[in-house]
Amino acid sequence: MAPGVALAAALAGEAMWVMRRPLPTMTGIDTSGWIAAPRSRERPLRVVALGDSTLTGPGLLDARHVWLRAALAELATPFEFVSMAVGGSRVADVARRLDEAIEQRPDLVVVAVGANDALHGTPRRAFRTRFEQLVDQLAGEVPSVAVANIGDLGNIARVPYPLTSVLRWRSQVMCSVVEAVVDGYETVDLLDVTVSDHVFRDRSVFTADLFHPAEAGHAAWAAAALPGLRSAVARAHAS
Repeated sequence: MAPGVALAAALAGEAMWVMRRPLPTMTGIDTSGWIAAPRSRERPLRVVALGDSTLTGPGLLDARHVWLRAALAELATPFEFVSMAVGGSRVADVARRLDEAIEQRPDLVVVAVGANDALHGTPRRAFRTRFEQLVDQLAGEVPSVAVANIGDLGNIARVPYPLTSVLRWRSQVMCSVVEAVVDGYETVDLLDVTVSDHVFRDRSVFTADLFHPAEAGHAAWAAAALPGLRSAVARAHAS
């Protein structure tokens, strides 16, 4: 067997081991509910969240610690928050929930998807096509849209070397697609979670499954997302 083929086979085997290895049972949280801002005179905004387990916080005990709710709570605005996120979702799964999300008549939709596409090998072209269709429909029907990019999946604590390099590359590919698509829309803001990548080099920011972020990881994402989220909320208020 050629060295390159052998390495590819080894990496594929590691990937299957990482993804199929039994995880501690961790159920995501339904983060839907009101986010109060007692001193605000702004009208409440309806926010709908679409995406994967980054928005459901498996392993967390309190919905307020999930990064998107934590970031929204920093803004002086009351929110009616509706989460339609489902753990394990890929872009095709999110697309199937899009019409239902728009029927909620949101002021702002937040999308966080792509990590599972990176992990499970969705081809770049297929991901871009589906993601661009999703963002295009949202931009045409919702006053304001915010999209999170994808952090460095090579930092996931349960992933062994050299598979870390493969996942780092895969996440960069998907991240570049997300950023390129978002850049084409004036009413869509980027939530750049990659600025917090360095935080995830510490195993302590992961839950017991060494896969999902713990409270500290979500706090880092919340801080990173805040500038883009602030812009998206301002646009929603202005609409």
